[in-house]
Amino acid sequence: MTPANKGRFIAIRRGSPTKRRYRMCCAMLLVSFSICFCLSACHRAPRQTSQTSAAKPILSAEPNPIPAGDPNQQLGTTVIRWDTGNGTIGYLYVKVDRQPEKFVTQGPSGTFEVPWIQFDSVYEFRLYDKKKRSKLLAKLEVTRAD
Repeated sequence: MTPANKGRFIAIRRGSPTKRRYRMCCAMLLVSFSICFCLSACHRAPRQTSQTSAAKPILSAEPNPIPAGDPNQQLGTTVIRWDTGNGTIGYLYVKVDRQPEKFVTQGPSGTFEVPWIQFDSVYEFRLYDKKKRSKLLAKLEVTRAD
């Protein structure tokens, strides 16, 4: 072997692991880009969430009926809980006996303490989807036991 061939042989031999590293890096880049592409496609896919699902509105009172308690205490307390079921703002109104509805509070969900329930009245709480009260989502009667 001549010195020129000897150096050439070594260069080819040293180049072989370099080519393998180059191929390995290219393969890893290709796999990485494929994974990134798949993840970005998954991110754009439609998801089933509580806001898009067909969840029903919730309107409840605890306690209901309100226990009679002390007859000398004219007012009872209940806690109203509501959830529109779709994340949109709901508007809570109350109608006492035959009086017009009155606005109570608003929000997509929440609780509201009502400390003014009397023995001789019926309180109908109504949850609407808009302030204009165009769509009734739920209603609930609250009374106080005699």
